[in-house]
Amino acid sequence: MTDWTVDPEQLKKVKEGPRSVSQVKDYERCPYLYLLARVVKAWERPAAWLPQGLGVHEAAEAHERSGRSLSVAQAQDVFRESYATHTNRLAEETPNLNYWFASGPYAGRIDIERRYELGLDQVARYVDYYETRPDEVIWVTPEGEPAIELGFNIDLDGVQMRGFIDQVISVDDALVVRDIKSGNKPGDAFQLGVYGVAVEQEHGAAVTSGDYWMGRTGKPTKPYELMGRSGIVEKVHAMDEGVKAERFEPDPEPSKCRFCPVAEACKYRMG
Repeated sequence: MTDWTVDPEQLKKVKEGPRSVSQVKDYERCPYLYLLARVVKAWERPAAWLPQGLGVHEAAEAHERSGRSLSVAQAQDVFRESYATHTNRLAEETPNLNYWFASGPYAGRIDIERRYELGLDQVARYVDYYETRPDEVIWVTPEGEPAIELGFNIDLDGVQMRGFIDQVISVDDALVVRDIKSGNKPGDAFQLGVYGVAVEQEHGAAVTSGDYWMGRTGKPTKPYELMGRSGIVEKVHAMDEGVKAERFEPDPEPSKCRFCPVAEACKYRMG
């Protein structure tokens, strides 16, 4: 389905709205993807890894907000409820499971069942990890807020940037921004760098490094050297200027298009 039109009001809203890490990444991946997903609001192909990721995040958040008092079974119950909620939501929008993304040889219903079990295992690893690392504690901001799903809204030299930080961890009085990943690949230094700038700008505290806690391995990656503020500002401004100038050129590649959620609406898709 490639027959669509741009709603001028939605385009105006997107052009004038705040930016986020995911917006910058989408635009850099393919400006046309950004147009279809955020302006046109094209149908997005669902995948079982989406509710898996949300479920692991919600279970981790519940565990932290309990003061890490939840048992593995209790944290897994949070995952079960979240996974069912988000899977059912996606199934209501796309009930034919054959239209869902496949994960290797696992498609549709099989992948939904498989990722349910993977998510339960990852939640268990999460609880087990922090039981063995009592020195890694959730930082409490100067305003008294535990840094769990810590929201931010910062000004980057004229461009507004919003988002949420999964965790800020205090280790021997050093602050580490940490993002939780349920997939196979971690994120990048840009994402963690934005979080570091946000903590310093909004709370006046310096972040020394960042990492990604990987559900697959049950532990964080090695520390990342955070991208500096000047590099972040340059990257965000380039994206912001491109959107405001309505530069939405397609950048198709088989490796990109294969897992593009809006490929069905794209006449330039490859593969």
